Amino acid sequence: MGSKDIPPAGHRSFSYYLLLFMVILVISIVGFQTINDYLYTKDNFDSESHNLQVQTEQNVDAAMRLADTAANVVDNSMNDRMMQGLTEVNQEYARTGGDPAAMDLETIQKNLGEGYDIYIINASGVIVKTTYSPELGEDFKTIPYFYSYLTRIRNSSGFFPDRVVSELLGAGQFRKYAYMPTPDHRYVLELGLGGPTFNEINQKLDGYKNIQNIVNADPYAEQYAVFNTMGRRVDNNSLTDNQTEIYLQQVIKTRQDLEISDPDHSRTTHFIFIDLKNDMYGSDPSRIVMITYNLNLIQDALNQLIIYHLLIALLAICFGCIIAYFLSRRMTRPIQVIVKDAGIIAGGDLDHRIGTTDSSEFGVLAQSINTMVDSLKNAFQKMKDDEIFQKEMIDQLPVAIFIKRADNGQYVYWNATSERLFLIPASKVIGKTDEDLFPAEMVSAIRKESIELFMNRSDVRNKIISNKHLDGRIIHMIIVPIFGSNGTPQYVLGISEDVSHQNINLKMDLLFSITRHDVLDNLAVIASHLERAQLMNSHEEMQQFFDKTLGSIESIRNQIVYMRVLQEGGIISPKWQGILEAFDAATNFLPEHRATIGADVEEVEIYADPLLPRIFYTLLENSLRNGGSRSSGIHLSVRKEDADLLICFEDDGYWISESDKEKIFDVGYDTGQIRGLFLIRELLGFTGITIREAGTPGVGVFFEIRVPAGKFRFTQAM
Repeated sequence: MGSKDIPPAGHRSFSYYLLLFMVILVISIVGFQTINDYLYTKDNFDSESHNLQVQTEQNVDAAMRLADTAANVVDNSMNDRMMQGLTEVNQEYARTGGDPAAMDLETIQKNLGEGYDIYIINASGVIVKTTYSPELGEDFKTIPYFYSYLTRIRNSSGFFPDRVVSELLGAGQFRKYAYMPTPDHRYVLELGLGGPTFNEINQKLDGYKNIQNIVNADPYAEQYAVFNTMGRRVDNNSLTDNQTEIYLQQVIKTRQDLEISDPDHSRTTHFIFIDLKNDMYGSDPSRIVMITYNLNLIQDALNQLIIYHLLIALLAICFGCIIAYFLSRRMTRPIQVIVKDAGIIAGGDLDHRIGTTDSSEFGVLAQSINTMVDSLKNAFQKMKDDEIFQKEMIDQLPVAIFIKRADNGQYVYWNATSERLFLIPASKVIGKTDEDLFPAEMVSAIRKESIELFMNRSDVRNKIISNKHLDGRIIHMIIVPIFGSNGTPQYVLGISEDVSHQNINLKMDLLFSITRHDVLDNLAVIASHLERAQLMNSHEEMQQFFDKTLGSIESIRNQIVYMRVLQEGGIISPKWQGILEAFDAATNFLPEHRATIGADVEEVEIYADPLLPRIFYTLLENSLRNGGSRSSGIHLSVRKEDADLLICFEDDGYWISESDKEKIFDVGYDTGQIRGLFLIRELLGFTGITIREAGTPGVGVFFEIRVPAGKFRFTQAM
């Protein structure tokens, strides 16, 4: 080769530059692609790690709520037994006269069975007596919301079940509590249920181990803990360190999640508040789950990604993304399956089963839930059978029971005794309202009564009804308002009983009592006259006493004839009677007397018991027995006062002291001088008429008989 073929000094060949260019191009492309893939993978990794945290916390929330739902069902199944136990404690409280120190709680505890403890809590929120000594003297004022709850219970009436909670002292065993106020509202009676078996069941339902499995599945979760709303760990009932306690109190106060960053140690702590509070209960079963994430682990993983990208570039990135994708899908699949199946079961399909999974831990959880659902299914069946039994039992009760809705007034229950008592079959009542069944005036009275009932939550109406629609029978009725948990009216409960025979007995007692006393008094008068006649010397003087005995004999005959007429005519149903006629009939029953009896009465009739003449006779007989010669006159008058009619019986021969004005109407009051007034008040009360003594001591008696509107009528203008 000649000199012209040698390349000039300092120049490179085309292949060199092409190679160099390709190398630079390849390095640039690979470098750009590597950097681009790394940044993309880093962002994707950060997003996936965040999503993993979110998914972990959502799974913790779902598992906790699922366990709470199961615990609620088990919790509610114990309420009936708890209410029965508290009723026994309340009876013991009444037996001791309201003295907790004298109550025999140990005997009641023994009767209730294993695991029960009894507590007596005073108005200051302190446990003053209990069968569970570790909590004696516990002061609930240190728990303001719970002390407020106890105060509401003490000032209320009824049964108040609580949730299953962990005890504050000891090892934090699970216990079920229920409350009932004493009738005098001085104390709250508390019944607790616990024990090894009860604790074991609730530990399985608490969900702590499920949360452990969920959190351990997150590789960046370094540690975790679950706390209750008292700031104690649910696994060992212990308190945490001061700093954590501050964070817990902030979460409990705001009831919101909280995130705490610690950049010096590359840690992030999430406080997750799971709100399980139910306003129906005093206890708050909410949980705070604390999860600490190690950010160093995330950074270490990113550093490894850089090495992998430098060594295997795109292959490592693609492979890592695929692995991460399948791992995340595999981690969440079992929980998604369980949550889906649990949702179907919660919807009411108790025959549905939790599907099996490849994970042994989730397999145990699925098996446990299936076992729990089977138990609940059996419990629901038993509750349904009990409900049928209770309904059938109520239907066969000898008293009439009916229930109607408060919102639309429709009747929803009408037992067999109601059909017989009110002469209306249930098929014509259920779904109907008062407007469909009764006259307009009766509907107006019922509607007014219902409004008054619901305006006063503690009001219970007792009343006696009798009208032509009930064949003249007398019915004792109790009306009770029923409110929902939010305080709104729900139902009206009515309990009725036919007391016609009791009314007959009451009237017969009065009739026989008065007749017996009057006959004996007249016989005493006759005996006195006959004895005095024997002492007379002339026939004319003896004849005067014989004539006086004839008056007493005629009085006895009139009373016996009147009694026979009432027995033959019936003394059950009230009727319209003239006041003057009844008063005149009463005076005819009286034996011979010297009292001046007068009446200033218009032509007016009242709707009263057929024994109205006997009522006037009892007042007259008491006046003759007590006043005698001291009386200047007995007077009966009537006058209107507003819409009512007042019948006034006045006698200045005797009087009633202020302390005895109400006692004379008490049952069993009989001094030998004043008698029969209790039965008079009862007989008048059957038609809504009242009687009271309003006289002035030292002046005379003044019996005021008040007849309400609609129970009197004038046969001529007054």
